[in-house]
Amino acid sequence: MRMFNNCIWTAAALAAVAWFGAPRTADACIHPPKGFIAPIDSGAQRGLILFDNGRQELVIQPGYRVNTEKLERAEVTDDGVVKGLRSFAWLVPMPALPDSYAEAEATLFDDLQKFTAVGPRLPDDEDGEKTSGPVIFADGDESDSVEFFEAVTAGAYTIQPIKAQGELGGKELAAWLKDNEFGEVDERILRFYLLENYYWLAIKWKSDADLPADGSAKPLQISFKTPKPVYPLKINDKRGEFDLELWLITRDAVDLTKSRRFGIVTAEQHDEEMFQKNRETGYVKLPESVRKLADPVEGLKELRKGAVFCYRFLGKDLDADEGLDLGLLQEDLYFEFEKNVAAKPKDEVKPDGETPKPD
Repeated sequence: MRMFNNCIWTAAALAAVAWFGAPRTADACIHPPKGFIAPIDSGAQRGLILFDNGRQELVIQPGYRVNTEKLERAEVTDDGVVKGLRSFAWLVPMPALPDSYAEAEATLFDDLQKFTAVGPRLPDDEDGEKTSGPVIFADGDESDSVEFFEAVTAGAYTIQPIKAQGELGGKELAAWLKDNEFGEVDERILRFYLLENYYWLAIKWKSDADLPADGSAKPLQISFKTPKPVYPLKINDKRGEFDLELWLITRDAVDLTKSRRFGIVTAEQHDEEMFQKNRETGYVKLPESVRKLADPVEGLKELRKGAVFCYRFLGKDLDADEGLDLGLLQEDLYFEFEKNVAAKPKDEVKPDGETPKPD
């Protein structure tokens, strides 16, 4: 039985609405400022991964929804703007310490959605397309600690990178997050990322004007080294069901049988009669907003030379009662390439001395 009908796949609306209908929400990671009485839920997530030769550019656009039931009618305008809401706090775990941050263009994901539009496969399309994270361990030798790196500003974002180690370091991190408007992190999730030797990005976003009850911030670009393309997914465990739309652009073909265990699939995996445009394309044909991200990045110079794969993935009702249970994942979302296809980096890439889990 098909999960989505053709009209949903071909709709040219917001990503979550086009693919899923009304977006599912979760309360993970998005927190209102002190004194704001209404909770903020995370909206449907959209992300982009540009990856090549051990370098990743990760772009995430955090969506949010204000639960206005606890607000007085006078606190919400007729056009849905919430008076006094001009910021939120957001927590993102990372496998390596990023080396740069930037705001991306607001049109980025809409451009990608059009570029990778999905529709019914036509008879003469049958031969037109070739369809087809390592787990990190802490050393255990370092003492319990929390290290705060230099805070960074990128547009409307203020980012505080943090590294916690050991049980006491985890407790200190949890206390700091709670005291600084990032809410409480589930002990199991905190332990998972501590064992994975992850860093944390404690991010605050601020608007110059009152925010609408439902909306999204400008996308945030994060640059770092990693052996394989990754995306922070498990952080949402036990925080309510949500939807994810994720693009991956790389020189090499991805093993799609491996990626679907994380609850994300391509259009063709959803429905064999569906077809995604521009799965295999040239770098110069990518939307200008995408090339604008990659052009200045030295580590992506090989990606810019020719043919690329552009994958569009969907995850629906993640962590729902009948969806993927994130608690069962033993690693955060990562992608593997088809065997004998992906070129190995010239130099071994291990984020900050971390050791990949052996096969």
